[in-house]
Amino acid sequence: MCNHYSRKSGATVTFNLKTQKIPTASLMDIPGHITKGVLVFLCILSMQPAWGKPLAPPDDPTQSITYWKPHTIPAEKDPLVAQTQAVFSVLLRAWDSSRPEPSLYVVDSAAGPWAASLADGNILLSRAAIETCMRFGKDRAEHLLAFVLAHELAHQRSDDLWHQRFFRLIGNQTPEIKNKMLRGLQLNNKLWANVAQKEAQADHDSLILMSSVGYDPYQILDKKDFFTIWVENIWQNSCKLSQTNSPVAQACRQAQSRALRARTQLTNVATQAMLYELGIQAFIAGRYRQARRYFTAYGRNYPGRAVLSALGLSHFAEALNINRQLIEKHGMKRPAFYYPLLLDATASITPWYPKSLDAIKRSDTASVFEQQQQKMRNSIENSINNFEKAIRLEPDHAKSYLLLAFSYLLNGNTYMARGVVQGKYIPKFGSDAASDLLLAMTSALEGDKTRASRAFARLIRQLEKPPAKPVIPADLLVYSAYYNSAAYAEYLGEQARADKLWKDLAVRAKSSGNSLLFRLALNHITPLAPAIHPLTSAPNINGMRLGDRFSPESLSSQPHRINDLWIEGELYHVYRLDNGSRYIIGPDQKIISAWQDAGEVSLNNTIMLGDSADRPLKTLGVPDRRLHMMSGEYLAYDNYGVALHIVRNKIAGWFLYNAN
Repeated sequence: MCNHYSRKSGATVTFNLKTQKIPTASLMDIPGHITKGVLVFLCILSMQPAWGKPLAPPDDPTQSITYWKPHTIPAEKDPLVAQTQAVFSVLLRAWDSSRPEPSLYVVDSAAGPWAASLADGNILLSRAAIETCMRFGKDRAEHLLAFVLAHELAHQRSDDLWHQRFFRLIGNQTPEIKNKMLRGLQLNNKLWANVAQKEAQADHDSLILMSSVGYDPYQILDKKDFFTIWVENIWQNSCKLSQTNSPVAQACRQAQSRALRARTQLTNVATQAMLYELGIQAFIAGRYRQARRYFTAYGRNYPGRAVLSALGLSHFAEALNINRQLIEKHGMKRPAFYYPLLLDATASITPWYPKSLDAIKRSDTASVFEQQQQKMRNSIENSINNFEKAIRLEPDHAKSYLLLAFSYLLNGNTYMARGVVQGKYIPKFGSDAASDLLLAMTSALEGDKTRASRAFARLIRQLEKPPAKPVIPADLLVYSAYYNSAAYAEYLGEQARADKLWKDLAVRAKSSGNSLLFRLALNHITPLAPAIHPLTSAPNINGMRLGDRFSPESLSSQPHRINDLWIEGELYHVYRLDNGSRYIIGPDQKIISAWQDAGEVSLNNTIMLGDSADRPLKTLGVPDRRLHMMSGEYLAYDNYGVALHIVRNKIAGWFLYNAN
């Protein structure tokens, strides 16, 4: 969106990035760079042109990734680049656009920290930008990188680079045709009058985007101001020591103004992020109605695929709970299939019947079953509506189609389930293990024993080599394939075959080193022994638990910040400690939410932040549920009332909850 022009001539200015030029559409706040006496504005912090001449349409090869590819750094050759690409892949979970997802390229640049969105839909980041974020410390660096990259994704999603694509489109036309196409198009300073507004909106959207996938928006402004440090690294000068009217001082003032604006925005964004966090915590605890309350409040202001999918999953989970009990109590005759949306270690369910069905008359039992079947159908309809909305919002998100197909399948509507898979999913994304699993389950519910049995066997063989980039996590697919093949064998009265399948999974998981799958398989063969080192006291955050009365005086010796949070007309407070602890306090001054997402702390002296993902299995045993949400993976332990957050196979935090 930015173009760089000489003050004197109005000509485009470029400067060396070893052998490259800064692209003319740099969009991440780069305040300025002086070379040979020419002030070059790189768009982020200096938006308003200081010249009066009209801007000419750019005809710039740097707007294509073809120009930059020879100068990019592969992730396999640089750990910092690999770490940045991993952050970018997490952010793409929230990509809600009909356009293809952008790609990120890290450039070996000598021009300091900068980021840019190209007109062809790609994003550039200098390696110096990564190093600048790393100077804030390991714990904070990934959150800062997430903000920088989310800012560029926000520009791409908002189509802020439409003019660059337009100019490239007409670039090969004759002068006569160009003049006709440009006639009446304003190419002077008015074209850029709203650039500052777009930058402010991109900041706002990036804070929302990064928080929706698990990064902390408070990290951008807590402690020392990120924007000012970014400027000082570019200019290699201190904002405090710069002369009043110098370019450095001007850039610093712009950075500080932007920080103040972002801090103001943050209050609202943080409020919404807390509602989403509360929804995730309630969902993992199995409190689906409460989860929908929070998700709905969040979605009214920031609707998106993540919220719609979460709402759909909450209805689906309730329907699945009823489905399991109907099968268990013989109120429904069908295989007790597992649906790979959340990985259950146990069959723990909240019963809906008030007393033992054995004591109820047969006629009354039939009535209870019918009522619950209708309730299940209503929940499934709600889940289908939300998943369909998610697909309309983001037609290229593959998992939404799978969720929709699973919903139809849970409802027994094999015709619609097959239609979604074979009529929409496979033509759009191709056949894969997830679609094969759905079709095998569909054939079983349709009563085609031969076809279903062969499909399950073929899928298990196929998954001996897990897919590289599966839509559903690979171990969930493996577990689902074995589970549903065994469930179908039991449904057909072939218990010996079902037992063999679980033994085969145990052997396979042990040989591959998958601790969780191994323990889950053993759980179906023989009851597991308790954890080697169970917790001897209830988990807490700084000695405080849910329901405790919160006293601000108890934090007098610990640095902390407080934000107001309004939920349906009631005032709550968010307390954020510098050690990474977080609390939400209700109007009655009691703790309704407590979690840990940073700092050098432990969970009851057993688990540390940064520990490997299999550490909880060794200390706490098999979790009751493992859920894959857009914000990451969660291991839920109902006995302890604690859920651990896993990001890229590392412990990233935990929160407390009251199990049903």
